[in-house]
Amino acid sequence: MRGVLPRIVGVAIAVTCAAGAAHAAEEGEPGSNTNPDPDRLLTGFASQTGPAGMAEGNVGILTLPGAEVCVERSAGCSKGDVVFALEGWELYRATRRWAFGAGVVVGLVPTAHPRQPPEAVPRDHTRSYFSMEGMLRYYPYVGKDFEAWAGVLGGLVVVSDRFDVIDETDDRALLGGRGVTIRTEGGTLGIAGGCAYGLSEHWSLLGSLRISEWFLPTEPATDPLGSEASLTGRNTALMLGFGIAYRAAL
Repeated sequence: MRGVLPRIVGVAIAVTCAAGAAHAAEEGEPGSNTNPDPDRLLTGFASQTGPAGMAEGNVGILTLPGAEVCVERSAGCSKGDVVFALEGWELYRATRRWAFGAGVVVGLVPTAHPRQPPEAVPRDHTRSYFSMEGMLRYYPYVGKDFEAWAGVLGGLVVVSDRFDVIDETDDRALLGGRGVTIRTEGGTLGIAGGCAYGLSEHWSLLGSLRISEWFLPTEPATDPLGSEASLTGRNTALMLGFGIAYRAAL
């Protein structure tokens, strides 16, 4: 009996320890109700576990602080330009941290109005900006209701200068159409940053800032009456935008 009792106690302890280890292992399994996978406890932006599609729309201000805006260099130039802008982006968010996509920006109603020579044909001058760019984003912070990102972008920019004759009795306007458009094309390269605040499962508010370099031809194009493209060379563009986004899992 003296030798049997210790053996029975030893077996009982071993069985108890084995049962406890098995029970602990079951509690640690990802699918367990008592200790679920940590990702299942996340909500909001941080709950993304697979690819998602994102659509963003912004309104903002596009400014070219150092631009020389001219339509006739001999008559002088205006320094800088500020424009009301609209932008839209379509993005594929492959993971919680990385996203890429493309977007367009349309800049309307510029504030810079360069002077025209007194001897020139009286004409109205309007200008607009259009860019189409690709972007790669990285999200260093992704929380429940807030996230922040930084990225790089590059693409194409087009500056459109429209000249329309004012004086309908001027014979020089009867040689063709009363208006002409000069389009100047160039490339862009820049950096960007932004943040989002979640409103619901799919909707969020946005804020973003982009700084780009525009690389335009150094020699301005001209129209038949001698007016020139308003922007040339290298220009720095800043875009501050605010808007709304929609996100859905794919």
